[in-house]
Amino acid sequence: MAFTSIPFVVRTVQPVLEELGPEYEEAAETLGATRWQSFRKVVLPELSPALLAGIALSFTRSLGEFGAVIFIAGNIAWKTEVTSLMIFIRLQEFDYPAASAIASVILAASLLLLFSINTLQSRFGRRVVGH
Repeated sequence: MAFTSIPFVVRTVQPVLEELGPEYEEAAETLGATRWQSFRKVVLPELSPALLAGIALSFTRSLGEFGAVIFIAGNIAWKTEVTSLMIFIRLQEFDYPAASAIASVILAASLLLLFSINTLQSRFGRRVVGH
């Protein structure tokens, strides 16, 4: 799934890295910051909103992905079986209550994760802007 999901993270983080000039890191260095401190205090706060957005996109893409899993890892029950495959199999077996239960759990987890990401992004946005 990394092959199908990581490009979403890269596509959201890459423009931010390109926009972030070396002058920020140079300014931190002239103020006595180490490379790690410069990354943690300067680069990471700038990347955080894009990184969170990329993670959210990657997560949502991974939820629906089962083609790559079937081709690469097979469909071994309880080993390489992902939730979308579980739902698909339950639907083919006409076990609609089980498919609905699995889908409901995934929906709840997705909503919780996306709500958390939105909350974190609003906090990062306030901290960067200075409110």
